[in-house]
Amino acid sequence: MILTNLYRLMGAAGCVLLVLNVNKHGWQPGTIAIGLSFTTLMFSLGVKPERRTLGWEIRYLIMVIGVIGLAAFRFLL
Repeated sequence: MILTNLYRLMGAAGCVLLVLNVNKHGWQPGTIAIGLSFTTLMFSLGVKPERRTLGWEIRYLIMVIGVIGLAAFRFLL
């Protein structure tokens, strides 16, 4: 249950960060697409443990790979 609320909180934080990024840098389609997709994925992970299916695990893997990929892109280049 704690992870469910944590995923929901992280989804809300992603939404806030998206809005702050748009205010700071302007409306760039790439930034908005990536931010919206990560925010949507994070919100979709916030389901009760008994409702987690194979689709949930796939979204979780997409989220982990995406976050690691973005971190590597931002900090290594």
